[in-house]
Amino acid sequence: MTKAKKFLKSSFIYFVGNILTKIISFFLLPMYTNYIPTGGMGYYDVINTYMNIIVPIVSVTIWAAILRYCFDFENRDDKYKVIFNAMFALFGSVIIYSVAAIILGFVGSIKYLLLIYLMGIAMMLQNCYSNMVRALGYNVTFAASGVVGGLVNCGSNVVMILFLHMQEESLFIALTLGLFAQVVVMESKVKFLRHISFQLYNKRLLVNMLRYSFPLALNSTCFWFLSSYDKIGISRILGLEANGIYSIAGKYTYIVGLVSDCFALAMQEMLYSMGNQKEGKTEFYTITSNYYIKFLMYGLLLLLPFVYFTFPILIGKGYSAAFPLIPIYLLATVENVYSGFLGDIFAAEKKTTAVFYSTVVAAGVNVAVFHLLVGTMGVQAANIALTLGFLANIIIRIIILRKEFPLTIDYKMFLFTLILFVAGSWIYFTQGKLVNLIWLIAILVLTIYEFRDIIKRMTAAIRAKILQIKN
Repeated sequence: MTKAKKFLKSSFIYFVGNILTKIISFFLLPMYTNYIPTGGMGYYDVINTYMNIIVPIVSVTIWAAILRYCFDFENRDDKYKVIFNAMFALFGSVIIYSVAAIILGFVGSIKYLLLIYLMGIAMMLQNCYSNMVRALGYNVTFAASGVVGGLVNCGSNVVMILFLHMQEESLFIALTLGLFAQVVVMESKVKFLRHISFQLYNKRLLVNMLRYSFPLALNSTCFWFLSSYDKIGISRILGLEANGIYSIAGKYTYIVGLVSDCFALAMQEMLYSMGNQKEGKTEFYTITSNYYIKFLMYGLLLLLPFVYFTFPILIGKGYSAAFPLIPIYLLATVENVYSGFLGDIFAAEKKTTAVFYSTVVAAGVNVAVFHLLVGTMGVQAANIALTLGFLANIIIRIIILRKEFPLTIDYKMFLFTLILFVAGSWIYFTQGKLVNLIWLIAILVLTIYEFRDIIKRMTAAIRAKILQIKN
C-alpha cells in the first residue's frame, strides 16, 4: 500500500471515529447552555485546564514514547515490550498522583475532588491505550472506542442533566465514564493485561523512553501556558462566568478538530514511519506542510458563515457574549493544529528538545500579551494572545526545521487565505444573513476549485470501487 493510500485509509477510519461523537457533542450545546449556569461551566473548564497540565507532568507523557518507539520494531513481541515498560512507568505516576490527591483532600477544600481524581486516572489510561492500539495497527478499534466513549459521555450527560437535574458535576462524571469506556473497548482488542510479564522489563529501553518523553512533558507545561493559561487568567481577573462564556466560544473549535484530528493522527503515523528513513524527507515534509495549512485555512474560511447561521440556534441567550469571540479563537486553533503538525516532525526525528524551546518562547508571548490587553479588551485579549503565541511558535519551528530540511513554504497561499479570513470576519461582524450566505457560496466554490485535483481523484476512486463491487 502506498503512503498516500495508507494515509487516506487511516484518515477515513479516524474521521468515522471522530465525526459521530463530535457532532453529537456539538449539537448538545443547547442543553449545556440552557441548563448549566456560566459559573458552573467556567469551573468545569478551569478544572479541565488544570488537568491538562497535571496529567502530562505526572505521567511524563509516556504515551508519546509508546507510539514512537513501537515504530522502531516490526516484531509484535518487541512492541509489547515497549508497551509494558511504558505502563510500568505509568504505574509509578499513578501512585504519585494518588498520594498528591490524598494530601490535597486533607489540606485543601477542592470541589468535586474525588470526581477530579478519577477523571485524571481515566485521562492517563485513555492516552496510553490510544497510542497502544495505534502502535499495534488497530486503527479501527481506536475509532470504535472513540465512538463508544463519545456516546457514553453524551448519553450520561443527557440523563444526568435532563432527568437527574444535575449541573456541572455531570460533566465530570460523564467525561470519566466515557474515557473508561474507551479503555475497556481498547483493552478487549490489545489484551495488554494478558501480556503483563516482568520478563518484558528492560531498564535501558525504559530510560530511553523516559528521555524521549521528558522534554515532551516539559513542553506540555509550556504548552499549557501557551494554550490554557488564559482561561485561568480570565477566571481570576474577570470571573468564572466570563470563562464559562469563553469556553462555549471554544466549543466551535470542535469543528476544526473534527476533521483536522483525523488527518493529524494519520499524518503522525506517517511522520513516525518516515523518521527512520534517510531519503525523501525534505520533499515529503514540504508537500505535507503546505497542503496541511492550505486545508486548514480553507476550512477556517468556510466555518465563519457556518458559525454566523448556527450560533443563534445552538447557543442559549445566557452565552450570547461568546459570538464575537469565535472568529479569532478559530484562527488561533488553526495555528495550534499546524504548530502541532510541525512538532510531530521533530518527534519523528526524536528531537523533542527543539519543540520545547519553541513552546517556551510562544508561551511567554501569550502570557505577556494577555496581561497587557486584558484590562482594556476583556476576554478577547485571550484570543489575540493565543493567536500571536501560536504564530511565534510556528515561525520558530519553521526556522529550526529549515536548518536541517530546506522546506519551501507557500507563503503566498497563506497570505491570500489570511486576507480572505479578514474579509470574512468583517462580513461576519457587520453584515446580515444575505451577504453571509453569498460569502459562504463564494468560498465554497473557491474551495472546490482549489482542491479540484483531489476531488477528481477521490471521485474516480469511488467510481472504480463501485464498478468493482458491481462486477
